[in-house]
Amino acid sequence: MLSSGSEPRLPPDLERTVFELAAHRDPPTALRIILVAHRCRAWIEPLLYRSVLVCQSSWSLPSLRQTIEARPARSAKWIKEIQIDPYLLPNDPAVARILSICTGVVHLVDLSQGRTPFSVLSQLRLERMCIGLDIIDGLPVLAEDSSYFHHPAFARLTHLHLLDAPHRWPHIPFAGLPALTHLALRNYKTQIRPSNVLVLQKILAECPRLEVLVVFIPFCRPEDQNTQLTKFLVDDPRLVISPRSLNCRHDIWDFTAQELCSVDEIMVFENREPHLENPWTKKTTRRSRRKRTGRRGV
Repeated sequence: MLSSGSEPRLPPDLERTVFELAAHRDPPTALRIILVAHRCRAWIEPLLYRSVLVCQSSWSLPSLRQTIEARPARSAKWIKEIQIDPYLLPNDPAVARILSICTGVVHLVDLSQGRTPFSVLSQLRLERMCIGLDIIDGLPVLAEDSSYFHHPAFARLTHLHLLDAPHRWPHIPFAGLPALTHLALRNYKTQIRPSNVLVLQKILAECPRLEVLVVFIPFCRPEDQNTQLTKFLVDDPRLVISPRSLNCRHDIWDFTAQELCSVDEIMVFENREPHLENPWTKKTTRRSRRKRTGRRGV
């Protein structure tokens, strides 16, 4: 039995699970949980940095880069998922710099229009990737003997979403990806051409580990004649043809819906922390103070 002066305590592993679930269920809560105790910060802070959106329109991009550069070891260990905004200025050096530091990234969504150096990507060990191969600087996309997918950087790649146009598909060595199980392609036209049907058959034949091949077609419907004919000719249950707007710029294997906190929220904490002698003595954030006083932010 507990003595009258003692307080009930959960086992550490159960306590950690409770706090992690609370942070996942209500992401803004994570910024308050890390102020509860030192152990809570050790558990939750890495989750705050797991997913990062590199967005030039965000006021926090310079702060994000400074934070990553100031603590490179932590960034390499904690940051696992990066999405690069499609409206980032072409060839922004911040992109290559961030990727070169965050070597622990396993999920990359590069929607930028710049030239991402292959020398930077080759330092990663990716498991999921969404990218257009034509934007990777130093990648021989159209070479008939391309073997770039045999690089160790892609050895663990299981989910691949390519933004390349169909005329590039025949030159992409999908068979060089030993772990590939999920592949998504974009057709960009309302119908699949007969020549592309042969390419789809070849991909499915050469990639026996592939569990699903998704082809996105703008404005298509399951009952469309072209859709039905393509599935009939390919004759493989792994093929899925799905409608998708060309304006839809996020990855099919999207992680942003499960992001713990936005970059802006992370930067609010980063910018506030140096001014606190002991962050654990301040139990409320600006957001919680507004809730308590009934005031709204402007």
